[in-house]
Amino acid sequence: MWGTAAKRHSFLRTFTFFLGLGIAISTSGADLVLQKVPPLTVAQAPNYPQNLARIDLGAQIESDVPSDASSSVPFLSGDPASVYALRTGTTRLLISLAKIENIDSVAFLNSEAKGTVAIALASAKLSPESPQWHEARQEELSSGLISARIGPAEAKYVRLTFNVSSPGRIGNLGVYSAGAVSDFTMPRTRKIAAGTSAEAMAKANYNLADLHAKARTIFVSSGDDLKLANNMIDGQSGTAYAFAANDAAPATIIDLGRFVSVNRISTSSTPGSAVVTFYVLGALPADYTGNSASALRIDSHMLAAFKTVGTSSDDGNVAVNFEETTGRYVMLVWTPSTQNANFSVAEVAVFGPASNAKLLAANTTGGSSDDKTVRDSKDTKDFSKEIPGEGPAEEQAPGEGPAPELPRPPPFVFIPKVVPTSP
Repeated sequence: MWGTAAKRHSFLRTFTFFLGLGIAISTSGADLVLQKVPPLTVAQAPNYPQNLARIDLGAQIESDVPSDASSSVPFLSGDPASVYALRTGTTRLLISLAKIENIDSVAFLNSEAKGTVAIALASAKLSPESPQWHEARQEELSSGLISARIGPAEAKYVRLTFNVSSPGRIGNLGVYSAGAVSDFTMPRTRKIAAGTSAEAMAKANYNLADLHAKARTIFVSSGDDLKLANNMIDGQSGTAYAFAANDAAPATIIDLGRFVSVNRISTSSTPGSAVVTFYVLGALPADYTGNSASALRIDSHMLAAFKTVGTSSDDGNVAVNFEETTGRYVMLVWTPSTQNANFSVAEVAVFGPASNAKLLAANTTGGSSDDKTVRDSKDTKDFSKEIPGEGPAEEQAPGEGPAPELPRPPPFVFIPKVVPTSP
């Protein structure tokens, strides 16, 4: 029943062997050679539907398990290392979006949990047992990607009901609209929903490496189809970018679009024995302009001068926390202990301090100053030639389903009163 959506969100690990047969530019001695990723084009927009289940888009989450009320908040941050534990029995998760959206699909990754999941939609907040919920899909839980095509369907609330016979964990939750150019040209306002509790705010964070928030993957060390490199920051649990099979040191550079404070980076990649090193850069190497437009060479002296913020063993999901650092570019370099012909990266997420979330909660203008910084940058000017510039502000959409209409009042009729006059 889930086959159509699974094709669209198919996790690329299965296909990395074929993708790995392509370009294999990597380390030459101590040099790291990276290729420039082509600009994002209008034709690619349908491949990148926006994940609406994000706290920075005003989404909220509720659980019918009281102890999970605060722990479930990071589940909407876009952090691939954030998971939600499913216990045996029935668990309901209610995701409320900022407004009524045209929902196309729902997806998440399942680990070990067995049972069923039922997905229901509504445009107004209903009681859990209300018969007015639209039951959109029900399916058995299996390991790996669970992806359901449920639309197009308008809804503000998405209810996930898990009936679990064997406990497990789920992650990378996505509620997606249909991919459209407008997701890039007229981006949704980013702000945390009003009324978010102080406890939830303290746990809340949002992904700065978001393709729909002006971030771009600008360099990779190898790959068969370089234009797919943005799969690493698209917020979809079912897509990944595959590096070449003979790449001894897979690497990537992500442009966050502006200078920001960061203190955490997390990734989701092919499980295996590797060490990943994380860098935060304020600028690209000074000699970048001297290189050809399609490649960037980083020698051992340059690499030694880069600011390393963390190193960790990578066995699938890895996250590093570090002291707050300001930069614009994030570079990741993997060093496998053994040759891995199927190495791919599904997601890279970058986070800043809690103060970022507080500022976002107070934001009502959509951050026009940040948008200007993006438009003025060297790399994003190239992208804007392909994806049109930002359009007018998004029209106000209904926040919730309308209440039942009251009877219309009768039309007002003026009847003059004639008063007799004296003779």
